[in-house]
Amino acid sequence: MWDCMSFRRQITLSAPFTTSGTFSTRSASGLPTWYPLVAADHRPDGKKRHSRRADRQFVFRLRPGLIRPFDSDRGCPPFGCASLPTMDNTRTCEPSQDQIRTFSAKGQEVDMHQLQTFEQNGAASPQISPSPSSFEELLPTRPLKSESEFYQEYSWSLNVFPTFREIVRYLARDLQRFEQVELDWRRSEAWTNVHLLAGSITNTLDDYLLGDHYDLSRAAGMVPFLRLGFRAAEEILNMPSRLRTKRLSSLLAWREKWTAAVDEFLFQSFADGELSPRVSSETKQRSLGLLSATFPRNLLDQRPRIPAYFRSRDFTHFDGLLLAQKFLNTYPERERPVLIAGLRTAGSFLGPLICAFLRNQGYRDVDWVTFRPRKAISSSERIKLQQAFSKDARVAIVDEPVLSGSTLAKTVSILRGMGFSHSDLVALLPVDPAFQQWKDSFYIQALSRVGFLPLEPQERYKQRLLESAKIENLFNEYFRNLGYESARIASSPIAEAFNRDWWSRPPEKADCRLKRVFQVELTGPRGPEIRYVLAKSVGWGWMGYHAFLAGQRLAGFVSPVLGQRDGILYTEWIPQNGADTLSDLDRGTLVNALSSYVVSRARTLKLESDLSSHLGGRGGNKTFEHLARVLSKAYNSRIAAALRRPGIEQELAQQSCSVPNLTDSQMALREWIRAGSRLLKTDFEHHCQGKNETCATDSAYDLADAILQLGLSEDESIQLIERYTQGTGDRLLGRRLYFNKLAAGTWSQMRALNGLRDPRQLHRQKDYHKQYLAAWNYLVTETVRECGKLCQQRNEIRWQDPIIVLDIDGVLDRMVFSFPSATAAGIRALSLFHAHGFAMALDTARTLREVKEYCRAYGLVGGAAEYGSVVWNAVNGRTLPLVGRESLEQLKRVRDALQTIPGVFLNQDYEFSLRAFTYESDRTRPLPPLLAESLIARLHADRLKIHHTGSDTAILAKEVDKGVGLLELLGLVGMSDAKVLAIGDSEPDLSMFRVANGSFAPSQITCANIAQAFGCQIVDRPGPLGLLGIARKIAHPNGGTCNRCQAVDQAWPKEKDLFVRLLEVADQKRLPLLLRSLLESSALLSLLKK
Repeated sequence: MWDCMSFRRQITLSAPFTTSGTFSTRSASGLPTWYPLVAADHRPDGKKRHSRRADRQFVFRLRPGLIRPFDSDRGCPPFGCASLPTMDNTRTCEPSQDQIRTFSAKGQEVDMHQLQTFEQNGAASPQISPSPSSFEELLPTRPLKSESEFYQEYSWSLNVFPTFREIVRYLARDLQRFEQVELDWRRSEAWTNVHLLAGSITNTLDDYLLGDHYDLSRAAGMVPFLRLGFRAAEEILNMPSRLRTKRLSSLLAWREKWTAAVDEFLFQSFADGELSPRVSSETKQRSLGLLSATFPRNLLDQRPRIPAYFRSRDFTHFDGLLLAQKFLNTYPERERPVLIAGLRTAGSFLGPLICAFLRNQGYRDVDWVTFRPRKAISSSERIKLQQAFSKDARVAIVDEPVLSGSTLAKTVSILRGMGFSHSDLVALLPVDPAFQQWKDSFYIQALSRVGFLPLEPQERYKQRLLESAKIENLFNEYFRNLGYESARIASSPIAEAFNRDWWSRPPEKADCRLKRVFQVELTGPRGPEIRYVLAKSVGWGWMGYHAFLAGQRLAGFVSPVLGQRDGILYTEWIPQNGADTLSDLDRGTLVNALSSYVVSRARTLKLESDLSSHLGGRGGNKTFEHLARVLSKAYNSRIAAALRRPGIEQELAQQSCSVPNLTDSQMALREWIRAGSRLLKTDFEHHCQGKNETCATDSAYDLADAILQLGLSEDESIQLIERYTQGTGDRLLGRRLYFNKLAAGTWSQMRALNGLRDPRQLHRQKDYHKQYLAAWNYLVTETVRECGKLCQQRNEIRWQDPIIVLDIDGVLDRMVFSFPSATAAGIRALSLFHAHGFAMALDTARTLREVKEYCRAYGLVGGAAEYGSVVWNAVNGRTLPLVGRESLEQLKRVRDALQTIPGVFLNQDYEFSLRAFTYESDRTRPLPPLLAESLIARLHADRLKIHHTGSDTAILAKEVDKGVGLLELLGLVGMSDAKVLAIGDSEPDLSMFRVANGSFAPSQITCANIAQAFGCQIVDRPGPLGLLGIARKIAHPNGGTCNRCQAVDQAWPKEKDLFVRLLEVADQKRLPLLLRSLLESSALLSLLKK
């Protein structure tokens, strides 16, 4: 028997075999984990021998390479997956003597097809794997009874957006039973929850009291001579807010009593000089009395903002106290007044806490105030700031970690406007691990005279906790609960390499969770055993309990949960082989696993109500907020889009969801691992609710994201949805699913663009490029299918004379949203062609895949793709490439050369041409003409030509164009003599016009004079509106309509949902849309709100 890192295995070999290279052992998942080996054949006398006997002893020296972790937070496979040691690895761990093992090698056949070359000591080694019968089983999900019972009391925490009414009720309950909670970790958690709930009340109340304010300063800056008028208008608009403040005087008085009670509660917690979880009976009764007050109904329905400080950025109140201690050490004078300026949201929690600490430390005059720098300052907040200035107070600013520094700069500007000098100000700054170079920000550099007291990532409470001996004691508690006798944390090259890689470099984005892997040596009834444990920060107090609850309820779908303590979730860590864990999985099995997982979340993680309608319209649901920005582009004007955006967001939010639940919101392939025959989901608690997360509560989003991220086919998508519907009874997906597909696609596209812009992630540009293209294709495909449902098609699709051949971009589609789509006019035009018996085909620059998708959606008979490089017959599925061998070889040379140029990207969906571009300002741009031309010349690619568009550069074979493609398509289907009417809008369409019997173009055609020389008829409307005019002209050359035309108009939806309305809006003129938007006062006022 040989103990290899974490699993006990009997390893047997049959000679001959090479004796250095790699060794593999099977993990609990049944997949091999690889270790570099150096082996020698020894005799008992210590001399090396080279006998070919099959039964002999070998000494293997284990040389663990750097295991490169993959983690979904950082754009890598999930934390819990170990990849193969790389051949170019320069950081290896030399083995100690106890890593040199001797074992018997005989009997097992070596699969020579599994040999992997590993140059080490001049030889290669076979991969040695045990039989499947020795796979380890996963640990059971059986947390401590004390944890299960405690966290179950907070099952409401699955919803991180409780209403103000609910927060009051939860806090009253926690106060009433506080003394009944056990005097162990549970009492500390109970105190934390009182603090967090009290802070939520303060924060929500202050936002409510502030109300809405209007800011016309930007408009005044655009029209300086009307500055006084805008100022007067601003005063008038804000007058109701000032009157409202007077009307809420009783609530303001309640707030003063409430903050006094919070101050008393926190001050008493420092009675012994250190924080102690206590609530005196007097404070409890006083607080309960205040919580029994009658509040305005619209306040009771308010939902709190999420402090990312506690929810997703791994900080705790202990970190706030460490910042306070730094302030005390730096500014020890107790006589000077101090004002803690907490920036909401985090400031509502940290401000009073730091204030209580400083009071306990002897500061004679300490007070706190919170405000939002980017909104107006309320009168009560302004009074506190003015009083502090009059007392020559030092102001300590406390907030979330600094990202850009703009919020801090705005805060300093406000305080300077109150009269404070730079030397009066000091910023207490927790540092986000992803932004450790915060001092390089121009905003921060402009504040060089302000004092800064940073809390570095390694100083965080949770990070220090994971390095303490407390963890081993906790593991003993957890594993004894599972029947083991003892647990000891042991040094592990695998775990340490993983942790070193994680902790030695900063994350690539904010909100990456703190993690650490431990190797645990266990003793139990079955003898010694080794397991790995993943410790992951999941929040603080009740803002992290969702992780434990979800892990427990999703047992069998996620890694086994050991427990949760101090905001850290402990689960079994299951090493993987680093390969694509799902690439070889049967697709039917994958779909079943996905549907079962989504159904399980819908059943076990239900929310009491659908939060979407409460979160929409104020930025709570990030997917709706972003999707509304995309959909509003249909209004053809930035101003009109901005005016309409809040209404669109609210309408999206009000979509009915019959099974609201804590969604996963990230179904990417890298988020899944294998454990034997099972698939397990990682980061199951991470992406759902939080300041920068999706906040989706509809399972339709998980379904949509799974279809996108795992590239499910149309049939697989249907199977996934049917299984979900059967499991949940949710039969009202309908258009809800489509909008969630748009949300998932645009969210993924936005994340990809953010990654492409980030200079720290240059090494991942190819990944982000692939993600962007996948999202783009998904959005286009799903929108084509949705538009196709509105098209009135014939029952039978067949080639017949005459044939309409049309381009897609600029004719049928235009950039309605952030991606191309048909409009209502374009769909009606196709319906008219169908109604009058015309066969329709495409001749486009798009890919063959897109041509097929458009044909299926709209009932078209086929088309030419890639500027005529390949043609396809939709009736019989036959494809005919038109590019010659020599041209293909030149295209390959150019493709290879382009791929070596930094910042140049290719769309690999193009098979018979090239499409190259770069990224700029959230969109693709063509290559510089000189770059493309010089490259073609240098490579002597004389059979190729270049065509630049507004978004990319096409490189094509000279022997093809749209005219050639059209003729070859007609020949392919045996209709070379058919009458063809062509519709296009740009120069590449001229070759199509040349060979057609007739041609038409919308008004925006870029080469009108040449087109007219070919006899092209140009209508007076652009884009899809022009196509509709062309369809009417072709159907009725002499004007008028018929019963078939009327049938098409009558078939258009009468009850128009948001999608249909936006398709119609996209056809309307810009100025009327803008005027109508401006006349809606609610839309205009929402734009002016701060």
